[in-house]
Amino acid sequence: MGAASKKDPVQFNFKAMSEYFHLLLDTRHHFPDSIVLMNDYVYSLNALGEPPDPQRKERMLAFARELQQPDGGFSVDPETKTSSSLYTDYTLETLAYMRAINSIDVGKTTSYFASLKQPDGGFSFNKEKKESTLITTYHAVHSLSLLNELSIIDKAKTAEYIKGFEKKDTGGFSYVKRTGIPNAKDTYLGLYALKTLGLLDDDTKKRAIKFLASTPYSGKFNKTAKTLTLEEQVYTLSALRILESTMVLNKEKVVLFLKTFYVPEDGAFAAIQGFKSAPDSTRLGIRGLAELGLLKRPIESPLK
Repeated sequence: MGAASKKDPVQFNFKAMSEYFHLLLDTRHHFPDSIVLMNDYVYSLNALGEPPDPQRKERMLAFARELQQPDGGFSVDPETKTSSSLYTDYTLETLAYMRAINSIDVGKTTSYFASLKQPDGGFSFNKEKKESTLITTYHAVHSLSLLNELSIIDKAKTAEYIKGFEKKDTGGFSYVKRTGIPNAKDTYLGLYALKTLGLLDDDTKKRAIKFLASTPYSGKFNKTAKTLTLEEQVYTLSALRILESTMVLNKEKVVLFLKTFYVPEDGAFAAIQGFKSAPDSTRLGIRGLAELGLLKRPIESPLK
């Protein structure tokens, strides 16, 4: 899979993917200057078999420390002084790929997430916004897992909150509690959090597998494939891995679908078919290839 043929002239060029990030970011005078770009860089090059060199790694660790705010959370860049669960999670994930979570003040970060707990069992975006959501609760569970501090979560209460986003008639999860259209990304977020909390039950798993297998992203593509997105494809792959049910995929067709987002001239991926490539979408495409086993899937190293 991934090789070119007469029917399928597109071939993934992994060397070009590596060069894309090196040309784009190594030549960037102030890089790292955003935790989002730093995450793209670290994840992608690790998947391509290139962990950062020691000098580059130390620069990135210093940048991460610079982003930590007095409340223990992290901001997106040095100019922004407001922390959020989103960018705190991005930072911890990036450090985990470099086996370097202990390079920041982990005690303050744990306290930061404790301050985001809401009465309904969820977690908020930051201290100012008191409303919990599925994605902000995912960021908290993911981060506290990396910090080895899941004990501060009321697991049963948080799991009950997360299950409120499942549409039991379909088995998928949606962004809006008890209503809305289920999708692969929110299904992944819900499943990941429940599994990490140790509360992903068999019935929820069966419904989720049925939902994911019923979508075009399992390989059931048709003429409407151009309305489908790279993001949903990748989250379908991640969710099925969590469920240990990748056998429902038509992997050959999924690879062909991923190629429709690939921009051979750049060795990178676009978020939408026919558009220009970007670091975020290239990281997403690389994640898809890693989920399919065509690249190494980077492993997060939590705090011991």
